[in-house]
Amino acid sequence: MSDPITVSTEPKRGARALKIALALSLAVNLAIAGLVAGAMIAGGPQGRGTDGHLRSLGLGAFAMALSREDRAGFAARIDRAALRAERRALGEALVALRQVLGTEPFDRAAAEAALRRTRGAAEALQGIGHNAILDQIDQMDAAQRAALALRLDRALRRMGGRGPDG
Repeated sequence: MSDPITVSTEPKRGARALKIALALSLAVNLAIAGLVAGAMIAGGPQGRGTDGHLRSLGLGAFAMALSREDRAGFAARIDRAALRAERRALGEALVALRQVLGTEPFDRAAAEAALRRTRGAAEALQGIGHNAILDQIDQMDAAQRAALALRLDRALRRMGGRGPDG
């Protein structure tokens, strides 16, 4: 006769790791899709969405605080070639991370290297933003800077931050 087939009720370690890797891969893919959709909604990489540039450069409160004229001046001061290069580097680093997540066994060092690349690209993007905003503010007179400070205070309050009153 034949032997009865035994079924283990314990999940295999490899199957669990694969599920985790697939979930993380899905999360990274959704994050990339969100970045692309956000760029498209904000006007795309051609520069039609200045607010999107401000937010992607880590200057979200300034997107709300700058006047239309100031936003246009800011947009003109952005080094577009550097911006494209750093965004591309960020995307490539995220793709590398996604690839690492799909490997078995998990390569922590490769994941760490990919995350380090994303951090470097994000810091470079923030540096581009800081330079452009400082150049823009440098061109303002005292009254324009004071008006910007008031609008920034309102923007921070809307974002849930603290204004000068605490």
